[in-house]
Parts: sequence; structure tokens; C-alpha cells
Amino acid sequence: MLRAIDACAHTNRWHRHAGPVALFCAGLMACVLAAPPLVAGPLVWAVASVAAVVGARVPARLFFGSMLVPLGFLVTSALALCVTVGFEDGGLVFGLSAAGAMTALRAGLRAAGALAVTLCFACTVPTAGWMALLRRARVPEALLDLVMLVYRTLFVLDEARLGLMRALDNRMGFANARLALRSTARAAAALFLRSLQRAARLERGLAARGYVDRLPVLPPQAAASRGGWVLAVAVPVLVGAAAFVLAGALGA
Repeated sequence: MLRAIDACAHTNRWHRHAGPVALFCAGLMACVLAAPPLVAGPLVWAVASVAAVVGARVPARLFFGSMLVPLGFLVTSALALCVTVGFEDGGLVFGLSAAGAMTALRAGLRAAGALAVTLCFACTVPTAGWMALLRRARVPEALLDLVMLVYRTLFVLDEARLGLMRALDNRMGFANARLALRSTARAAAALFLRSLQRAARLERGLAARGYVDRLPVLPPQAAASRGGWVLAVAVPVLVGAAAFVLAGALGA
């Protein structure tokens, strides 16, 4: 999934419009955090999904498939908020809380909207794009280099993980539950050692190249237009205004 999102970020329709897309996502995130969640959550989720799938041409299967695991954690957390635990007559008593259910609904809708905005940004802005934006914001160069190295190392370790799992599978390492548990532990230990070795090689390589405080890279070619900047501002403003108006009309 990580590789698919990274590939989509470099090939989608908006991959050269990092600035307007970042402003658009920041505006939607502000809407979902500041506006009433019962209205803003679904509204922002819908707008971010349409923008990614229809506007940027992100594959719908990738975009909505990436939501499944975070939504699973979200639903589990929401269910926990609906349950109350107490003691009565010397025993443990479980019950349902109306206040907790309303809190779970508000938090869940807000989190779902924020999740859609985050995925919209991740699937449309490539690494070089958001790194250039952070550099313009005068984030320390050492921190940017560390972020870039960690980001690229994730793919190296993911490739190593796939190789380890294929090797164990070919050796019948997952034939039963006992072997699967042992094979998983061995793969985790080997991956940990490889990550340490990779970090040591990176440190030696940077030192050999005379690294001081910056790794120079070519900036991405920007193709943002004035209309793109206007839409990046106008759409979140309209979404926020609609959320407040609808919340007032519905009493949410």
C-alpha cells in the first residue's frame, strides 16, 4: 500500500501543483477541526474524496482501500467510548452510555473527515513537492534531510521484509501456526538487524561525501496557476461556511 500511494503521488493529475493542493488540504483540515463535526465531518470527507478521485484521478480502489485499516481502528475506538463499566452489588456491570455514544459519533465523524484529507494530500503531493514546501517554510535543513532519509529507508526495509517473507514461505515457514509464529519472530529480528546495518551505512556514506548541513536535490517543476490558488482558497471557505449554516439549520 505504501508503494502504491507513493507511485500515485508522483503520477496523478495534480502532482505538479503541490502548493495549491497543500493549501486546499490545510483549509479542509481547518474546516473539519473548527466546524461542528456532525456536519463538517461528512461534508469534508465527501469533498476530499471527490477532489482526490475525480479531480486528481487517484484510483478509487487505492484511495478508499487505504481507508479500511484506519477506519477499523476508528470504529473500535468509537465502540469503546459507548460502553460504561461500573460496580454494583459487588459485581462488575457493563452498560451503554448515550453521552459516550454522542462523543464517539462526533469524534468519529471528525476523524473520518481528517483521514480523507490526509489521504488526499498523501496521494496527490509527491515527496519532492512537500519537501520543497517545508524548505520554503524554513524548516531546518538537518531535519529535512533526516525526514528524507527515513522516508527512503522505509522502502528499502519494506523490500527487505518482502524478501524475507518470500524466503520463509518457500521454506514452508508458515505451514502451521507454530512455525508461522517462529518465522515471524525470526523475520522481525533479521529486519531489525538490517535496519541497524542500513543506518550505519548511511552514516558512513554521508560522512564520506563531506555532509555538513544539507543534501542538495533538484526542486520539482511547479505548474500551479492563479486559478488553482483561487480554488484552493475558495473551496475550503465555501465548505466551512456551508458546514456552519447547515449545523445552525439542523441544530447540530
